[in-house]
Amino acid sequence: MRAMRWRGAGAAALLIAALACLLASPSWARGPDGFTTHRVEEGQSLPSIAAIYLRSPKQWPLLQKLNRIQDPNKIAAGTMLQIPARLLKPGAINARVEFVRGSPTVISVSTAADAATTRREPTKGAPAVPAPASATAEPLAIGNTLVEGAKIKVPEDGYLLLRLADGSIVRILAGSDVELKRLRRRGAASDSFESIIDVRGGKVESEVSKQPKGRVFEIHAPGAVASVRGTHFDVAVGPDGRTGTSVSEGTVAVQGRKPVRGTSRNTSGNASSGGTTITAGQGVLVEGNGKLGTRRTLASAPDLTGLPAEYQDAAQIVFDLGDSEASTRHEVRIARDSTFREVLRDGVFPGRAVKFAALDDGDYVLGVRSVDTDGLAGAEANRSIRVHARPVPPLYQSPAPDGRITSEAAQLVCSEVAGTEVHLQVSSRADFSQPEIDQPRLSRCQLGLATLPLGDYYWRVASVQTPGPGHGPFAAPQRFSLIATPKVGTLDVADAGDTPTLSWSAVAGYSFHGQIAKDEAFQQIVLETDLNAPRWTINGIARGAYYVRLRAHDASGAEGPYSPPRLLRIGSVVRTSTGGGVVSGDGEPLARP
Repeated sequence: MRAMRWRGAGAAALLIAALACLLASPSWARGPDGFTTHRVEEGQSLPSIAAIYLRSPKQWPLLQKLNRIQDPNKIAAGTMLQIPARLLKPGAINARVEFVRGSPTVISVSTAADAATTRREPTKGAPAVPAPASATAEPLAIGNTLVEGAKIKVPEDGYLLLRLADGSIVRILAGSDVELKRLRRRGAASDSFESIIDVRGGKVESEVSKQPKGRVFEIHAPGAVASVRGTHFDVAVGPDGRTGTSVSEGTVAVQGRKPVRGTSRNTSGNASSGGTTITAGQGVLVEGNGKLGTRRTLASAPDLTGLPAEYQDAAQIVFDLGDSEASTRHEVRIARDSTFREVLRDGVFPGRAVKFAALDDGDYVLGVRSVDTDGLAGAEANRSIRVHARPVPPLYQSPAPDGRITSEAAQLVCSEVAGTEVHLQVSSRADFSQPEIDQPRLSRCQLGLATLPLGDYYWRVASVQTPGPGHGPFAAPQRFSLIATPKVGTLDVADAGDTPTLSWSAVAGYSFHGQIAKDEAFQQIVLETDLNAPRWTINGIARGAYYVRLRAHDASGAEGPYSPPRLLRIGSVVRTSTGGGVVSGDGEPLARP
């Protein structure tokens, strides 16, 4: 939710006036002998052009006759028209769109004029002019010029920056409804301008150039009258008609304003009694009925020194304003540079957690303002940040985080990103200041650890793409432990006829898994079991020749390899007087009946 994003008509109007001089040229060119020239744009008609330039738009047939236009509604783009100076408004000028985010729209005065035109017979010899059904909103783009009467809407995900003829900057924030009420030269040959912006809802920030007297800059909004001369301030209008003004630079005189019956809420009104002057770092709230609030000191700039300088998440960008009060709202924006001409992300967040959609890799400037309970935004703190998230790092596959792996079979495995190589590091230190293994260009993300000493380690991986983005960020390190391989010692068999007993040496605390099969490949397993001690008495297996093998597990569950298969006979054999076994002609032991 944006700070002070109030909407709706109030009972009064905010008038913010700034005095300035000409810093930019008008949209039209002055021709010879008291004429102005206009280059026709795609889709323009004589009625729409007349609505822009003429004191009386109904005089468009004079332009048709003067310029010998056959069809007033079909004029080739690029056609140069002459407009007599005697017919002009007092010096119409324009505002230029310098940055757009999202999908702001405009209903221009020319579109509205076309929509309002009714079918009628014009002056003698001119064809009838059809009337479009209604005015339609058009999308705005960088480079568009906006004229007096343009009605602008900026959606919740949008942002718009305009530059006026004197060089002043107007930022129209998300969720705003604004009309360029007046954009004109004060006198046909004057270098003094008059600009009036009507804020119906949302928030507008203005940077008014410090200039000499003669330049008039006004913002109309419910609730107050404010006069400025060379300043940086913002005005927010809420749904209940309240108007908040915050000053970052310069001085603003604010006075309550009451409406006059039967007049437009934003073009007329009587000043209520009392007023106040607010300077940099101060703000004031005016109720919808014109009641002026108490001047207050705005919140100080938050401390951003604890924020990281680099962000490596390709999915989102997250900030934790940890030193702020949990109940404090924050107005946050990210721009390409410190001028904040191109704001790529902005929003108001309750509390300390801030989250935006990801940005392209590059350098940016972060701006954060604390917002009080009435929606007045305080001083802004700025911090340079860098986004370095691409190419994205590989995904870890094994071992699992904090996994314990045996030295003989240990492998680090990750899934590399298509079209990249992998930079893999292993270090016993979490900061990787002295990595034990540093492989900068692996074509496959798989690395054995047979030569690495036992111990605790960290590993991390990054993608490398050349040509292209180059070296991407490392994934967050993962910890693992390299442990000794649990093994089964020498296997002894105590021959007890049909129930032989197996025993072996092993490390204290190990558990075991045993298998008995008819074949050496252990494809025909007849018995397997888990054992908690290095001893196994076998019962219930028919007499015959079998193979046995064992595997050890340590206390953490890490397992070693199976021991080599060993031949095992179930059932007593005939023995000689010396204790040796009697064998048959084919060399096999002779079983006792």
